[in-house]
Amino acid sequence: MTGFSKMICLFFIGLSIFSGCNPSNSGKATTKENAAKGEVLFHSVGCTQCHSLNGETMYGPALNNILKTSIRVIREGKEVSLTVDREYIHRSIQNPEYEKLLEFKKQKMPKTELSEDQINQLTDYLISINEK
Repeated sequence: MTGFSKMICLFFIGLSIFSGCNPSNSGKATTKENAAKGEVLFHSVGCTQCHSLNGETMYGPALNNILKTSIRVIREGKEVSLTVDREYIHRSIQNPEYEKLLEFKKQKMPKTELSEDQINQLTDYLISINEK
């Protein structure tokens, strides 16, 4: 490495330190930040109208104590068993008709008009309340 190359490299390292740049977290919200935003969304977009967080069954299923539970769903007209995980929660928000809980197959959840970021925020929130 030439003296000039070292100088340029040190300049960029110093610039990133000075500016507070963190390449490993460039613009991405942490899971904790996403969960906080997801909690606001959960209450503001109407999820509480159909889902409880205290185990009470409403029009839709309660959303607490669901992580890692085995459930039966209807997917493309067939009964399927699966375990509730991050991907299932995300899919359920993104496309609520794709996999319907067997007990709630007649209820209809409206398709969300949420962005991918908002779906991730809601997912992180639901994961966070289920990990407590």
